[in-house]
Amino acid sequence: MNSSVTVKSQYIAGIENLIDSQLEKFEKNASITNRNSIPSDGNFPLNSWYKIPDVICLYVDIRNSTGLSATSHDCSTASVYELFTGTAVKIFHEFEAPYVDVSGDGVFAVFNSTQPHRAIATAVTFKTFAENIFMKKVNAKIKNVDIGVHIGLDTKTVLVKQIGIKDHDSRDSRKNEVWAGKPINMAAKLAAMSKDDELWCSERFYNLVKDSDLVTMSCGCSGGEETGVKSMLWTEKNVSQENKFDFDKAYILKSQWCKIHGKEWCEGIINLDG
Repeated sequence: MNSSVTVKSQYIAGIENLIDSQLEKFEKNASITNRNSIPSDGNFPLNSWYKIPDVICLYVDIRNSTGLSATSHDCSTASVYELFTGTAVKIFHEFEAPYVDVSGDGVFAVFNSTQPHRAIATAVTFKTFAENIFMKKVNAKIKNVDIGVHIGLDTKTVLVKQIGIKDHDSRDSRKNEVWAGKPINMAAKLAAMSKDDELWCSERFYNLVKDSDLVTMSCGCSGGEETGVKSMLWTEKNVSQENKFDFDKAYILKSQWCKIHGKEWCEGIINLDG
């Protein structure tokens, strides 16, 4: 005796057509527009990808954010996220990063290829805040959780566009920028490697700023006093065995802005971009 099974859709009404429509787009070549910089007006297309060369990504997140609890430490958890992400977004904006976004407990800023020194000045500024204020305040307030920070920097060409649903009627926006390419991913992975007092960057980013003593050498202060003895600030790290990076070397910075020369150094580094 033969039996037959009627094949029905696995999806509720409308979903199968939706998926078919997406597959139709997948089979076609994507539309790509070359640009030299991130849109200054913040408008990204829904119908085309922008290809932008050598953008720079600064990525920061909270170390051990999983130790925070929205059930037993709800107010404390909220205040930690507010202090970290809120300050990061505002600092990145103040340093004129063309694009800033929040993802979970992480924040990333994207700079144009013409802004490498502004990017490193932003990173060191946030590092200084994180070490001097964020970690001290948080770990004093929440005794049973060890909270720290991760910071990473990378640069490479990206594809970016808005993906989602166009605004219509009273519907809230359900679209956001998607950055396809290495720098955001690599910056996040570099950040994950860093300790609380470290900033990690890729070799290709370091090569953009290595020619300036303002970036690579100390100001000659130690313990808040001027000594006149300058030292190299960066340490080279072989990451070729990590199997997670598309470069062989990373560079690690442990210093923060000097209490005497910090403002002067920061402004001088920013001005190197011209």
